[in-house]
Amino acid sequence: MTSEHLHPFVESDPYIDPAALRSAMAERGYVFVRGALPSDTVLTVRRQILTLQRDAGWIDDSAHPLMEGIVKEGVLPTMEGKPDYLAVYRLVLKLPDFHNLPTHPALMSVAAKLLDHPQPLVHPRRIGRMAFPNYIEATTPPHQDHFYIRGAVETYSCWVPLGEVPVELGGLAVWPGSHRLGFVEHTAHFAGAVGGRGVQPDELARPDVPVWHSTAFRPGDALFFHAFTVHKALPNLSGKRMRLSTDNRYQRPTDPIEPGALRPHFDLN
Repeated sequence: MTSEHLHPFVESDPYIDPAALRSAMAERGYVFVRGALPSDTVLTVRRQILTLQRDAGWIDDSAHPLMEGIVKEGVLPTMEGKPDYLAVYRLVLKLPDFHNLPTHPALMSVAAKLLDHPQPLVHPRRIGRMAFPNYIEATTPPHQDHFYIRGAVETYSCWVPLGEVPVELGGLAVWPGSHRLGFVEHTAHFAGAVGGRGVQPDELARPDVPVWHSTAFRPGDALFFHAFTVHKALPNLSGKRMRLSTDNRYQRPTDPIEPGALRPHFDLN
C-alpha cells in the first residue's frame, strides 16, 4: 500500500456553495462526502443483499451474524459475468431499496450542484458490486468510467459502500487530478479482472508513481467522481468477508446518453 502512495480523501461539505463544490471537483476530479446518507438506509440494503447471498449458499449466518458478511468455508469465489454470480445479481437488481438508493435526496442534491441542474438524470443502469475475499485476480483495475459509459463526458459516478469497508476489505481508490488527462486509451492487459480493460497509470503519471486517495469507508459515505477520473478497486484481503457496494451515474437529462445506460446492468431484465 505504501508503494502506491495511498493517502486519505480530501473531504467535502455537501452544503457548501454549489460553485465551491464544482471547484473541488474541477481541482481533484472527485468529491468525497463523509456520512452523506443515513447509515440505516444503507444498512437496510446491505441486509437485503446478504440475505439473498445467504439463500444462495454464499454467506454463513449460522456461526456469524448475517451483517458481518462472512463467506462460507469452501465456497468458491465468483465474479461479474459468470452464471452463478448473475443468478444472485439478478435478484439484487430487483430489490426496490437497492434500485431507489441513488435517488436519495442527499445524493441527488450533490449531483444537482455538480451538474448545475435542478433535476439530474440517474442512469437506469443501476450497478452493484459483490467482491469475494482473496479473489485478487478479479479486482477491478485502474480505469475511467467513460470507457464503459460513453455518452456525455460530464457524467459523474457515485460509489457508495454498503457497510463498513476498512482498508483490508478494499474499497475504491482515486487518482486525484487524473481527469485532466482527458480520455486515456484502455488496454486488455487485465484479462480476468472485473471489466477486463484498464489504463497503466505508471506510464502516464508525473511523477512515475501516482498518488492514490482512499479511506476506511463507513456506511453512508459517498464518493462522486468525473467520468475521466482514473480509479480502481483495492483488493479484498479480509480473508473471509464479502465486500458490497453500489455505483451509479448522474448526468443532465438534456445531454447525450449511450443507449445501454438506459437498460439494466448486464441486460438482466
